[in-house]
Amino acid sequence: MTCMELLPVKFEFRNTEYEALVRIKVKETTTEYGITVMDGELEKMLYGHHIMLAENGVLGLGDVPDGDTKCLKSKIAAALLPYIGGMPVSYS
Repeated sequence: MTCMELLPVKFEFRNTEYEALVRIKVKETTTEYGITVMDGELEKMLYGHHIMLAENGVLGLGDVPDGDTKCLKSKIAAALLPYIGGMPVSYS
């Protein structure tokens, strides 16, 4: 069984506030968070790295290149955590 919902999340990146829509898919053993940033340039930056998985109480950011993309995804994850009950974050 899969349950899905959409959550708007505000976050700050480079001293500017942005919004992302996070698609939440609850599966049997994992929860998948698909990110769509409501800014064209930031959405391009995140291209191919827009999924986070929660498994065994840890939010995994996946394989993200260092630099701006990693910083952006980390900022979105930090803004998402209060909505999903706060959990440790893994960067691999």
